[in-house]
Amino acid sequence: MASIQNSPLTEQDVRQMVRLLGDVIASAGNITDKRRLLMTGLCELIHASTWVWCMCELDPEKPPSFIGFEHGGWDDEHFSHYLEAMNHPSMEAVSRGSSTELREIGSHITRTLRQMDPGCLLENSEAFPFWKRANIGTIMSSVRPMTGGGASAIGVYRELGQPHFNEREARITHILLSEVPWLHFTAFPDKETQEITLLYPRHRTVLNLLCEGWNRKKIATHLGLSVNTIHGYSKVIFKHFKVHSQAELIARFTQGDGGDT
Repeated sequence: MASIQNSPLTEQDVRQMVRLLGDVIASAGNITDKRRLLMTGLCELIHASTWVWCMCELDPEKPPSFIGFEHGGWDDEHFSHYLEAMNHPSMEAVSRGSSTELREIGSHITRTLRQMDPGCLLENSEAFPFWKRANIGTIMSSVRPMTGGGASAIGVYRELGQPHFNEREARITHILLSEVPWLHFTAFPDKETQEITLLYPRHRTVLNLLCEGWNRKKIATHLGLSVNTIHGYSKVIFKHFKVHSQAELIARFTQGDGGDT
């Protein structure tokens, strides 16, 4: 490990990181509260505007899939555009390099957009307009494989017009997020996420919005579809995950198998 003299981190950075971790550990809240405290503090340290923490399936041979979002710094409109961007079919090519690296390394990795996408595939993809609608200018991701399959994934973002994350900010992010394994492996669903990849991108977007608590009319209005179409998508999603209502679906992805386990 490099000494602090050869590191982009300063003594002040280290002190702030230790203080933040101490605050998280000592806080009286539940796991969700501790995640939010950690991510709010991290965003302040690296000057990020928004964040998400979710389960994901990253397989080089499959489209990326995400569920169980905890997030901060968003309003409904920008977050829904973010979900559309994440579930766009062209993101498969953008994420393939990171998926391959995660499979090869098999341990927690943190990468800036330029490290994930040196060829600028994202900026030239059909998904990019959705990222712009979400007011996202740059990305950094931190992903930890889970023992039962899938991964715990964190994304931090800056608004359009802001500079890319640098080496110092990536180092801070990696150290903080890799030193809290109990925040990755606690309180996420027991079920592996591979099932989500079997859904079409539009279904995955509706799934995420249903799990956000949006009703069908709100989803239909945002996506420019009829309420009947959203009803149809919802039926497919409920059947796929063997639930009978939106409440059961939300429980499935916040309490494991509907709260039964």
